[in-house]
Amino acid sequence: MKKIFLFLLLAVASGPAAFAQAAPGGAQSSKDYTGGAVTESGNTGFGVKGGYNLSGIRGDDVVGLNRNSLSSFHAGVYGQFGFNDFSSIQAELLYSRQGFSADFTPTGSSTKTTQTFHLDYVSLPIMYVGNFTDNFSFHVGPQVSLLVNANNGSSLDFAANGIHSFDYGGVGGLEARFGPARLGARYNLSLGKLFKSPDNPNAAGAYVASQYKNSNIYNNLLQVYVGFGFTQ
Repeated sequence: MKKIFLFLLLAVASGPAAFAQAAPGGAQSSKDYTGGAVTESGNTGFGVKGGYNLSGIRGDDVVGLNRNSLSSFHAGVYGQFGFNDFSSIQAELLYSRQGFSADFTPTGSSTKTTQTFHLDYVSLPIMYVGNFTDNFSFHVGPQVSLLVNANNGSSLDFAANGIHSFDYGGVGGLEARFGPARLGARYNLSLGKLFKSPDNPNAAGAYVASQYKNSNIYNNLLQVYVGFGFTQ
């Protein structure tokens, strides 16, 4: 996963240079692009975005779980307010489908079984955006997420199965901009434990939380996205 993340960051970082070579007269600045009456790619505006999720779990207590990542998607909207040519604040509201698979041992059994959890969140990141150039920026800030759906083959009640419905942490990434369009990569660092004591120890997936309720197991997420900005 680390190798994939580094590759994607390098790809985003090289985007402005490649575009500058391909476009006549060099890359279009976000300030040079007006887009007529319906688009805008300056530091203040709003837009839509979506892309690819590569999610999993991390933490000291995932050793031996033979965990695997899951591929899925995210989509949503963003709003950006610019203070000057360098600094701005960007807030987003995203629907993010995440999850993981890992080997757990059911209570009373000595045989491990693979459980795949699909976790759907509504996430609110609020980020500081700093522009290296008119077309290339870094994003960093806090994020809170609310779990709206969970299943492991069938729908899971969060409390009964011991899954925290609230997550929090930080995000950081890089973004390249081409006129009104955006291309970026971002890492989401979860700081909220995934499992808690289940309300119903006999629920379908509760044995996982029963064993790992006090464990350091967290969501792990890499996102690659495209976006499009509209009029301020």
